[in-house]
Amino acid sequence: MLKHITPLLSAIVLSGCVVHINTASADANVHVQRQLQLSANNLKSLSARANAGDIKIIGSSATTEITANADIYTHEPNQFVFTLEQQGDSAELIAEVDSHVSFGFVTSTPRIDMTITMPNHLALALQDSSGHITINGLNADISIEDGSGDIAINGGKNISIDDDSGSIMLNNTTGTLEIEDGSGDISINGGQRLTLTDDSGDITLSGIAGDMTIKDGSGSISLMGGQNLNLHDDSGNISISGVKGSIFIVDGSGNLNVDGGQDVTVRDDSGNIQIANTKGDVSINDGSGDLRVNNAQGNVTINDDAGDIYVDGAQSLTIESDTSGGLHVDKIKQGVKVQQ
Repeated sequence: MLKHITPLLSAIVLSGCVVHINTASADANVHVQRQLQLSANNLKSLSARANAGDIKIIGSSATTEITANADIYTHEPNQFVFTLEQQGDSAELIAEVDSHVSFGFVTSTPRIDMTITMPNHLALALQDSSGHITINGLNADISIEDGSGDIAINGGKNISIDDDSGSIMLNNTTGTLEIEDGSGDISINGGQRLTLTDDSGDITLSGIAGDMTIKDGSGSISLMGGQNLNLHDDSGNISISGVKGSIFIVDGSGNLNVDGGQDVTVRDDSGNIQIANTKGDVSINDGSGDLRVNNAQGNVTINDDAGDIYVDGAQSLTIESDTSGGLHVDKIKQGVKVQQ
């Protein structure tokens, strides 16, 4: 057995890693509780760094201190770092456990589960490797860099999230939202402006007052409200309603439903398209799938490769190309022009 283990350990050491092997137990069976407190007088922000464990952060107008309560699970009593110190006008919290490579069946890995109470006017910058994050009651800016685990935020002003995996849920935010996500569902209610890049997972958006720029890989999108929308999507069904301004969509595959908006521009490869109740012009360039435009107050222009076209209500209709499929029109005030 020794002849098989030694090359493995040699390879790991040569790569620059330090490996701890727990021969007694693979589980993190040592439980330690700690509390740290720091006066928040003259502080503007909290910077926190953690590598494993769930984090709960509570913003309060009634406290003048930062209090961190921790449940620490390790293999040995002193295999962790848990500190809270003032650095200029910011507080710095570090909560990290010693990493282990364990062999055998593992039911409990090292982690630090924390509950942090802080004044709600302080800004928050959080770096976390794994574990769920819950934040409630903050009124200031929030910045999160996260590896894995769900994120739920209620409150906050300007919010920036860089996340690899796990669901994201934001409610009652008041500022600008910037999100870069690898995988996991996203649900947002509130905010002034949104910039979102997502690889995979369903997206549900509502209550965003300003402009939205979205780049999505896969997963369905449901969107209500907002000013102007710029959406690039690879695959998945899309439902949009209540947008007040212009809508620009580049879509790979999946059905598309748009209700409302000013000028609407769609570039679509495949999937059915339905657009209704627009106040401006509608321009559609479609690969395949049926098209339906209802109650457009402006001019409608369509380039279509395959699929039936239905237009019921528009100022004018121009069919620049239609390779295959039927054409059904009604209530076109200034007539229909077909260019082949």
